[in-house]
Amino acid sequence: MRAAVPSPLTEFDGQPFDGLVFCARVYALFESIRGRVDGPSRMRRRPSKVEKRLLEELLPIAKYVQASYRPGRYITVRWVDGSQSFDAQIEQRGAYVDHGFYPALAHLEATCAMHPNEYLSRELLDTEGSTFGLEGIRRLQDGTIESVPVSYMNREFVDKFTEILRKRIEAKAAIVYPEDTILIVQCTLNMPYLPDEWGDLMSRISIAVPPSSFREIYFYDPVGQYSQSLFPRKRESG
Repeated sequence: MRAAVPSPLTEFDGQPFDGLVFCARVYALFESIRGRVDGPSRMRRRPSKVEKRLLEELLPIAKYVQASYRPGRYITVRWVDGSQSFDAQIEQRGAYVDHGFYPALAHLEATCAMHPNEYLSRELLDTEGSTFGLEGIRRLQDGTIESVPVSYMNREFVDKFTEILRKRIEAKAAIVYPEDTILIVQCTLNMPYLPDEWGDLMSRISIAVPPSSFREIYFYDPVGQYSQSLFPRKRESG
């Protein structure tokens, strides 16, 4: 009887890694999957837990750690594969921690903000190689996916994504997290944004985001490589 092949996630689960080593291992896992014959398709369709955890948790955490790791702020990451109310625990050390700018122990929670049709867009890209925007996609009764172009007035697309983002954060803010939890929000934007459009989105969400217990909310777009941190208003206890 052939022995079961261990999941590549086991090398991460519960194991403490220096932050930069963690990033290197996550990127190596990404390339090992992408380099397979069916790799690009697996990345789009996410057929197993491995692709889902990689794209929705490990890569977002690596993005935050790589952006935050610096002289005076050294980070050890322990990702946990389970149903607990966080995705990873980080231990921080260095001068910035000694002077109270960052806590010695914190937690990371990763989430994705995306249009509800985003999964249909990925499926259509995988099967047909192209698609129009997210507003014009739907699944027909025969199971096929229809994609038609849709136009926007001015920055209506920013309005729409601001609301998607606000609702995602609101849902996360309703959950009880450990003290000093940082929320990492991977923004799968509803279309490619120019830098000023990303700035507009961040300005709008800074006003719209609800009070929460999060120490920091880190937003990033994996396509345009935009990122920004927001330090939300604290939710009143009781």
